[in-house]
This record gives sequence, C-alpha cells and structure tokens, in this order.
Amino acid sequence: MPQFERTERTRLRRMPERASYDTAVVEAILAEGLYCHVGFSVDAQPYVIPTIYAHIEDRLYVHGSAASRMLRTMGGVCRSASRLP
Repeated sequence: MPQFERTERTRLRRMPERASYDTAVVEAILAEGLYCHVGFSVDAQPYVIPTIYAHIEDRLYVHGSAASRMLRTMGGVCRSASRLP
C-alpha cells in the first residue's frame, strides 16, 4: 500500500488528532470495516453513496452494479472509511 502524506487537500481540519497517515493504521481500519462512503460528481451534482467494500492487498473493491453512476464515474471519486469510536 502506498504511503499517505499530509497535504493541504488531505489535512483533517476538524479534530485532526484523530487522523492518521500511517499505512499500518489505514490498513487496519480498512481490514476492520465493512462499508464506506463513495463521493462523486455527475454534471456538477455531488453524490455520496454508502456501500460495502473489500480490501485485498493494496486494492479497494466497492460493491455496486456496473451500470450504476457511481461505478461509471469512479475516475474522480473520494472514498472514506472510518473506524467507529
């Protein structure tokens, strides 16, 4: 899995003490989780859809129909998975 670096675009602004850019922590969260939220935009309209995922080695697979808007637009997408407190 690639290293994650803190940039102005990836910096957590609210409660930054809860963020981690450590690869082992990110892998542990992905291994523990079941669902994520996928954000994408179609015709300047933003969407965020919860879906289940699988994390295998360095790949993240998301569940959905090949005909869905979400999977058709996966080129410019934001994915978020979190560990519940």
